[in-house]
Amino acid sequence: MKLKSAFFFTAIFGVVLLLHLSVLFFFEVPVTQNQLFLSYAANFFLAGSILWGLFIVFKKNSSQVGFLFMASSLLKFILFFMVFYPMYKVDGNLEKAEVLTFLIPYFTGLFLESFILVRKLNKI
Repeated sequence: MKLKSAFFFTAIFGVVLLLHLSVLFFFEVPVTQNQLFLSYAANFFLAGSILWGLFIVFKKNSSQVGFLFMASSLLKFILFFMVFYPMYKVDGNLEKAEVLTFLIPYFTGLFLESFILVRKLNKI
């Protein structure tokens, strides 16, 4: 991944995290309540690793990138159901705040992966 793409990826993830934290502080919700930092860290590193891997595959065999991109979404949902879902269901109730704590960084990573890959594909 080029330095410019890596900086853009990290900066957008950071801005989204700061906005999320700001909303939680505004509504006086404890930031440690729903594994917020674990969710952002897991999604950031997983999305970054997937993007890096897709760039490597792109250089070798660009026809496989779309298939691997779809498989990476499956990997992220497995992360949710194996790591986060059991923690969120401990009390027997899955709340909106818990779901959003995972989905906001998930969709941020998905958007950034798509945006960066589309830019790369348009340069061909």
